[in-house]
Amino acid sequence: MEKETVISAVALRDETLLIRRILDGQTALFRQLAGRYAGQVLRMVARLIPSPEEAEEVTQDVLFEAYQSLARYDAQKASFQTWLLSIAYHTALKHYRQRRRHIATIDVKQQWLDTIPDAEADALLDDTTAHRVALMEKAIDQLKPDDQMLLNLYYFDNRSVRDIAVIASHDEPYIYSRLQWIRKKLAIIIKTLESNEER
Repeated sequence: MEKETVISAVALRDETLLIRRILDGQTALFRQLAGRYAGQVLRMVARLIPSPEEAEEVTQDVLFEAYQSLARYDAQKASFQTWLLSIAYHTALKHYRQRRRHIATIDVKQQWLDTIPDAEADALLDDTTAHRVALMEKAIDQLKPDDQMLLNLYYFDNRSVRDIAVIASHDEPYIYSRLQWIRKKLAIIIKTLESNEER
């Protein structure tokens, strides 16, 4: 389940130099640095905040916070990209919760999760027929916002568990088990949706 995130040594040195120059007073260079990842930030935010205007506003908030906090960035703990996505993750969730958006969810009991084998969950989620994909999209919309973000980071953005742990401010074992739990929950929601269609 683990993925690799690779940043070239040249790109890393370039970012380190840019950050040093920004902190030394060449603040206009922040636009160049942030511009590399602004699209990724906007995509992450827009998955949770569908209004283009709101998503753009939250993205600007993320970039401003990153600029204000740049002196606290620690390259030993994470790449600049991962650090920036961490700010985006927490800012988007905070914005979402402040707006108190309502999500229609299907209540999934823990004992149901314990009864579905991994292979069955995998089979349900790996089915790419048009009908199953449509059900998958409905099921994802019924997850809590935190779970939607973790799912998107891992499956759609191909981020490693290590990076996601940094972004979400959790440890790796928690992220790994949470992703497993989300897969089972999605499978159960899909089965429930299919059962409701048959009635």
